[in-house]
Amino acid sequence: MEKSVSISSRPFIICCGLPRTGTTSLGKALSILLEGPVFDGGGQSFRGNRHEQRQMLELASHVPAKEAHERELVLNSLAKLTAGCVASVDQPGCYMIEELLRLYPDATVICTIRDRESWWASYSELWKCIHELYPLSWLSPWLHRFCRFSLQIWESVPPAVGIPSAPAWPMDNHACLYEAHAEYVRRVVPKERLHYFDVRHGWQPLCKILRVPDPEIPFPHELPRMALTRGKEDLMKDLRRRRNILVGLGFLIGIFTVYQSASFMACHARQILA
Repeated sequence: MEKSVSISSRPFIICCGLPRTGTTSLGKALSILLEGPVFDGGGQSFRGNRHEQRQMLELASHVPAKEAHERELVLNSLAKLTAGCVASVDQPGCYMIEELLRLYPDATVICTIRDRESWWASYSELWKCIHELYPLSWLSPWLHRFCRFSLQIWESVPPAVGIPSAPAWPMDNHACLYEAHAEYVRRVVPKERLHYFDVRHGWQPLCKILRVPDPEIPFPHELPRMALTRGKEDLMKDLRRRRNILVGLGFLIGIFTVYQSASFMACHARQILA
């Protein structure tokens, strides 16, 4: 362990499930049960402010950490991002389990699960949406940072989970992620500390893992990034509208520039003739 990174002995939950397996719902549930904030990297990259999104981009650019200075940077970044939190869910944490275990050696590890077919349908729909939005995302700084993070994290995923590197598109390149990630989890998490959880089953199995009583409120089921896939057409319309406004402004500026140049040349010509 690098000397500049401190090891924490406080209770901490590492949710190592893949995106689109109920990680956001689990994060909300853990926040309720453990009465504290949860570091949701995927949610922060999507809903966070400019500073938070840039933090995610910076972290993603150093995964997987191979050199000593990169490992120190990643561990320090994770330590800062998870400071005061009771848990970590979603990406990039689900691909940085070893680093989180080094920071929180006594952590409980929970892997959210979902049947492969429904996971693939949801996961591929999200990636298709990102792929279609990315070319125009420069018109929306928030959306552009989210798309860049998604693409950056995918570049880091294959070497992190032990599969051949491949571009984020076409989607076929992601096909082996489900099995590779499952093997990665089994490889890096001690068997006695690994728990599996399906959010469809609600409070009881989760509370049993954490050894806490079931709360008397409904289990949270949250799908924040569904707003992206369901609202894709509205987003595309807004991005095209912004593009058209910029094109129109560019056209007007061009006409004005030509007019100014023509006026200057005409004035200069009159001065010469005079």
